Amino acid sequence: MHEQLATVPGSPAPGLSPAPIRVAVVADRDTTRDALTHVLAADPELRVVGEASDLDSAFDLLETTDAQVILVNLGLRGGDAPGLTFIRRAKALHPEIGILSLKRQVEEHLLRAALDAGADACCLATTSESRLRHAIKAVADGATWLDPEISRILLHSAHPRPEDPARDLHLSPREVEILRLVTEGYTNDEIAGALRCSEATVKTHLLHLFKKLDVHDRVSAAVRGLRRGLVD
Repeated sequence: MHEQLATVPGSPAPGLSPAPIRVAVVADRDTTRDALTHVLAADPELRVVGEASDLDSAFDLLETTDAQVILVNLGLRGGDAPGLTFIRRAKALHPEIGILSLKRQVEEHLLRAALDAGADACCLATTSESRLRHAIKAVADGATWLDPEISRILLHSAHPRPEDPARDLHLSPREVEILRLVTEGYTNDEIAGALRCSEATVKTHLLHLFKKLDVHDRVSAAVRGLRRGLVD
């Protein structure tokens, strides 16, 4: 998947700067939270509005902040994969909030589980500071994001998920084009501009794509489309 930085539709009034993106951080280690907040504070377009160190405080964060994006460390300690539990609950309660999952090490099953739970982006903790900030801004603008390293892991796994050979996919040329733009990180608004159609039309095509690909979100659609060779 190509790294694509989403742009914010429209422009602020002359002399006014756009409001910073509100970001919350969920990580169990103090050093991880401190490092992430330091990275975010270095960018005037981002503002930290809350932190949480465990599952209970993370759920409190959902109700006490107005975060647009939440960074979730998948290494969050506890039983029953608390990081995944939080992602799943957060997306169910507040689907408008973007979720960016972070993993210290490459563990394919957890990366896939994060996407299945509803994460909008996946980054390794070793990703560069600039790439992490770009990913946050892309997610805030409604786009999806996968680190190149994660894309290679998911798309070229030695143990790929079995696909149903009986499921014959027939995508229209327009659906293929929209899927290609989704894999490149375009937002719905940007896709509408590129294809010269309304955003409502793009959303309708996406719903049809999700149904045909048997997925529920943009990241999963991109991953499945690439693995099936539907887009390059």
